[in-house]
Amino acid sequence: MRCCTILESMGIFDTQKRDLLPLLIAILIAGACLVTTCATSNARVKASSLSRAESAYRQARAGYNRLVRKPRLRTDRRAWIHLINRLRKVYLAYPNDRYVAPKAIFMMGRCYRELYGYSGNRKDINNAIGRYQVLVERFPKSRLADDALYALGEIYMNEGKNALAQEAWKQILRKYPRGDKARKARNDLKKLGPKPHKRARPLSHYGKERGSKDYHPQHRLRIVQGARPVLVQEVRHWSASDYTRIVISTTGPVSFKKGYIHANKAKGLPKRFYLDLKPAYKRKGLRDKIPIRDGLLKGVRIAQFNHNTVRVVFDLGKTGKTRTFWLKDPFRIVVDAFGEDYFRKAPCPSPRIYKKTTVKTGNRGKGLSLAQQLGLCVRRVVIDPGHGGKDPGATGPTGLREKDVVLKIAKKVALRLKKELGCQVILTRKTDRFLPLTQRTAIANARKADLFISIHANASPNRRVHGVETYFLNFALDKEAMRVAARENASSTKRIGNLKGILNKIMKNTKVDESSRLASCVERGVVRNLRKRYRGVKELGVKQAPFFVLIGARMPSILIETSFISNRKEERRLRDNRYLNQLAQGIVNGIKLYINGTKPSYSVGG
Repeated sequence: MRCCTILESMGIFDTQKRDLLPLLIAILIAGACLVTTCATSNARVKASSLSRAESAYRQARAGYNRLVRKPRLRTDRRAWIHLINRLRKVYLAYPNDRYVAPKAIFMMGRCYRELYGYSGNRKDINNAIGRYQVLVERFPKSRLADDALYALGEIYMNEGKNALAQEAWKQILRKYPRGDKARKARNDLKKLGPKPHKRARPLSHYGKERGSKDYHPQHRLRIVQGARPVLVQEVRHWSASDYTRIVISTTGPVSFKKGYIHANKAKGLPKRFYLDLKPAYKRKGLRDKIPIRDGLLKGVRIAQFNHNTVRVVFDLGKTGKTRTFWLKDPFRIVVDAFGEDYFRKAPCPSPRIYKKTTVKTGNRGKGLSLAQQLGLCVRRVVIDPGHGGKDPGATGPTGLREKDVVLKIAKKVALRLKKELGCQVILTRKTDRFLPLTQRTAIANARKADLFISIHANASPNRRVHGVETYFLNFALDKEAMRVAARENASSTKRIGNLKGILNKIMKNTKVDESSRLASCVERGVVRNLRKRYRGVKELGVKQAPFFVLIGARMPSILIETSFISNRKEERRLRDNRYLNQLAQGIVNGIKLYINGTKPSYSVGG
């Protein structure tokens, strides 16, 4: 009746003609149903559109997961570009979708960034920067906006653009203080310290030597507001005839700038290059001069250049090329110096230095070792037994130590390589002694090794985990790979830190493709050989992770986790000499597989 009264007041309904009431009620109900149907239809259309967008993105993301699981595809530029184009199509199809569009843009940036790790192509990292910037500008309210800003900060810091990195991370604190990246950004800003000086001093100023009025070794350290001065603790070096590695250890991260000083014949000074570490001061008692005299470098000099700068000067000899990079946690600056002939192809060694291994290839190959028949492929292999000395590695449930097991395996591998391939084999350690991770690759570089293989035994908090897995140097793609890397890096670090920056700078010099292929061959060789005599051998596959021991190696290099010493069954097997023999033979078989797939003209140098 109330509806009738309202309609009557509007002049639509006459209370005297109540026989029309049912008709009007039916009309009202039909109208309401029509409105409800339209609203439901619109909701269904919207939901259908959302499901299509999400489905398209998930298909592209599944393509990414498939790509990163396959070692050969990971290094294939065409596969990455195909995936990026799929993500681009998703974005172009749903450019205004506030959920799917940011995801597609973020994944495009991630793909370009990972591709740069393989290609070293500047365009790739620029494309990554562009995608992250688009995401922040177009979708500032997206939950991925702070992730994009954090990624931008990482890229800028890796390129030495600290001011831009600071700005990106400060934006996170300003705009997304409650986001999941706020804490990381805050911590990284503290580590980064103050912005670097934009205006550098003239070269003539940096050329001042000891004894000059501009040289003040006794200046008291004045701590600049916001800066965290570090202590330069130690300078170590390893040398060969045409390779030298120098490692500068500090108490924390420090910025450094590289410069060159021309030779001064009048003063008897050779050509020099220097590293200015700032803000820093020199440890009391650290030697001022470290003579080297190997032909490449005449020596290294360390001095407090001014109140907050430590200068490390390298007196150059017959050095053809130098390379500088840094490692984090603990912070080290690594300088590699190469001789002019280091990268030249060496002739195949004389047959007399090999133990003859006859291979049935007809009269032409009679009496020649396999390494000789394959020319320059593999002449010299460095085998690295992991850990040692004060670093025992992992320990099994009954007390078996990783450092002892891997040394036994390494010696068996060395004997078999010499006997079956006739190549020269160098062990980084032959006894139970400690070696810094940087020295292990320095040995391989100094001896111009064609392959570098680091042997380890795995461990996991889950005692049921077992199997064999092999790694090559690259970004870790899963948490388990990062866990393994953190454990194997324990002698040098308690955590990985921002290792992507290190890898970005040295990836051009890393044999990623060849290392991936070598890892696949060794993994296959070990698993096949173990399965001949043992049941339940699990192939965990080839993975990639940032192992410090592989950084800086100038040849294909891998790290094999032979078995899980934390698993009781596999620990028991690792105590058995027959099992160790099968492991060693499997590694050798894997190297043979790699050699057979390598072109004779392949050379490590370059």
